[in-house]
Amino acid sequence: MQEIRIGLWGFGAMGSGIAKMIASKKGVVITGVCDKWDEIVGKDIYELLEMDRGDRPEVKITSDENEVFYPGSCDLAILATDSFTAAQMSKLVHCIENGINVISTAEEMAWPQAQHPDLAKELDVLAKKHGVSVLGTGIIPGFVLDYLILALTGTCENVDSIEAARINDLAPFGTAVMHEQGVGISVEEFERRMAADDLAGHVGFPESVGMIAEGMGVEVTDSEITKDPIITEVDRKSKYGEAKKGNLAGIRQQVFGRNADGKTFIHLDHPQQILPEMANTDTGDYITIHTGDYDMNMRIKPETPGGIGTIAMCVNMIPHVITATPGLKTMLDLPVPRCIMGDFRDQLVTDRFAGYGFKKGDYVVIEVEILTPEQRAPQIPEDTKETSLIALYKGYLQDETANEGDVVTIKTAIGREVEGVLTTRDTSPTHTYGKVVPELLETHKMVRDFVFEGEDK
Repeated sequence: MQEIRIGLWGFGAMGSGIAKMIASKKGVVITGVCDKWDEIVGKDIYELLEMDRGDRPEVKITSDENEVFYPGSCDLAILATDSFTAAQMSKLVHCIENGINVISTAEEMAWPQAQHPDLAKELDVLAKKHGVSVLGTGIIPGFVLDYLILALTGTCENVDSIEAARINDLAPFGTAVMHEQGVGISVEEFERRMAADDLAGHVGFPESVGMIAEGMGVEVTDSEITKDPIITEVDRKSKYGEAKKGNLAGIRQQVFGRNADGKTFIHLDHPQQILPEMANTDTGDYITIHTGDYDMNMRIKPETPGGIGTIAMCVNMIPHVITATPGLKTMLDLPVPRCIMGDFRDQLVTDRFAGYGFKKGDYVVIEVEILTPEQRAPQIPEDTKETSLIALYKGYLQDETANEGDVVTIKTAIGREVEGVLTTRDTSPTHTYGKVVPELLETHKMVRDFVFEGEDK
């Protein structure tokens, strides 16, 4: 099986980190990168990552998305560009219409129906039309202050309320996040930008509240979000941001999700700043679930790393998005995220118990290698050269017991005995003409109109 092909859109702090992680994994490869920054366009990604390319193909960054994302170019695109669904919409549509699955780092995409139900519906319909899946994920939203909370409530009979806080370091994030968090601005600038609604702060609270409420079947009728400046008493400087004494090192943001009685059911607290240790502030993730009978407390200290956490969530979800049914997905729809240490292709399964317990006399399909890659003709396409030529045989299993992947012997309908590798392929004749191609539907209509001149045929 060929490697899982990934195209990247955005090569900043997150995009380059995702590229570096993919380069360290087995069974997955980067086929192209799109970024608009002139300083890196035309450069090889492995040089920028300061990594040995080895036998990987050269990948030069281009500013033209059409050179990276086109039909058949890759299996999945990772979009590490914007924080907002509307801002990323054209990129999402471009990938979807080219038949490419998508993972987005945009915070609002973790639960886009929270603030943009119209765009969420549009994406879902479009993804189903083109037979692909779309997921927004990250460390928050996507895991710590929503998915992880939901997992913990799975052990509870009832929940009265939820409190959770994430105290983290913004240092690993790029310039876009520094701007959204107001890192380095004065208190006066903070107040001006707040009044002008020009300070995003943490993007994702409505999405986290929406995911928790939907996952638990709880109605949250009102959400209040507050933002307060975190003023540094010392100079702080990170790779992507700087805050002088008396200016903002970040923003403390809270959300209070209330039910119809006005009671706060969800309280999330997220003070974000660069280098909090310089202010003697310990980082950590803290969750308390009030059940009425007892409190369940969880603490991760220091906090789940935000930079590598977001990167890992995107990369580790690759096979789960590819195998998902078409449409707009959330973390509630897909298998539990986990660190994939082996070959990513091994995760492309839909039935984990398929292939176990075959017994003598079962009608099965085996694979027989006819030509190894080294034995194949020199004139065939390069990607074809990398795979063996195989033949498929159907017949009755002669071994007493066997599992998928075992070398077995079968007896065909004409009594011929053949040895090969046992598979879980369907023994019934099957075929497919591939995914629906919307352009061909339009062409079909045009041909009919031309041939029959508008007649009702």
